Amino acid sequence: MRLTTCLLAGFVLAWPAASANAQVFTRPIVLVVPYSAGGNVDISARILQAGIGDTLGASIMVENKPGAGGMIAGDYVARADPDGQTLFVGSTGPLILGPMAMPNPQYQWNNVFAPVSSLAFATNVLLVNPQLPIHSVAELVAYAKANPGKVTLETDTVVSINHFMAELFRQKTAIDWIEVNYHGNAPALTDLMAGHVDIGFQQLADALPSIQAGKLQALAVLGPKRVAAIPDVPTIVEAGYPDVQGVTFNGLLAPKATPLATLDKLSAAVRAALQKKDVVDRLAALGSEARGSTPEEFTAFLKAETVKWNDVMKLANIKVSE
Repeated sequence: MRLTTCLLAGFVLAWPAASANAQVFTRPIVLVVPYSAGGNVDISARILQAGIGDTLGASIMVENKPGAGGMIAGDYVARADPDGQTLFVGSTGPLILGPMAMPNPQYQWNNVFAPVSSLAFATNVLLVNPQLPIHSVAELVAYAKANPGKVTLETDTVVSINHFMAELFRQKTAIDWIEVNYHGNAPALTDLMAGHVDIGFQQLADALPSIQAGKLQALAVLGPKRVAAIPDVPTIVEAGYPDVQGVTFNGLLAPKATPLATLDKLSAAVRAALQKKDVVDRLAALGSEARGSTPEEFTAFLKAETVKWNDVMKLANIKVSE
């Protein structure tokens, strides 16, 4: 009798604990996007919207909060209740590069966020205006060294992955250029096509139509493998610069104190959604690779990216004001 009583008591005590770990989403889950509607990160979030909701049995909303290089949205989610209902669709800029380059940032990702899963990785490319007598990375390096102070580089924003990729390329090739700053990808690409600037680093999704139309020339894919959309363009590794690689990523993060059981449940839902063919195909159409991860894997990735780009920032002395 005593044994039965003890077992029953143990079951009663364990049941609430198990129930507490089983996250029930009582209202719509909000995916907070740090940019305006229609951009790459926003579209990626909306592609995943239904798939995640189906897996979790919950409705999913996308809320756009642009501003301050994406950090307004990040700060909003960091201050939200840690219940898994408000999540940040973070990308390279507002997660790593912006906070890193600011003297007094609103947050550092490792202090305020609990990583859930990576979502998608976009292809980046090195571009030149077709009017230049350059058809390879080797020719670009030789041309820049033979014409010091002549080559111009378009930079869409100071704390973008495109700017940091350019600085990494400059450090590894020992070339120089005149930097021309823009507010966003569109005007930068317009001037690059018009020949007002010579070279640039961009996401393939933004540049592909112009590449296919012959208005821009892609010299290299800034990753380890070629891309089906531009199969004749070599990788930066093939071009002889394996240290000049970088990706534009986005992923899902929750407020720091979110319970581990909730993070695991959200991560599993994201990974399940990213395995669906329609999701994979729609992200591929944007020049992105669907790639989910566990919270631990995504944390390790963010740590490695932080170290890598912090080294680039220090060598290039990249700084921005608040």
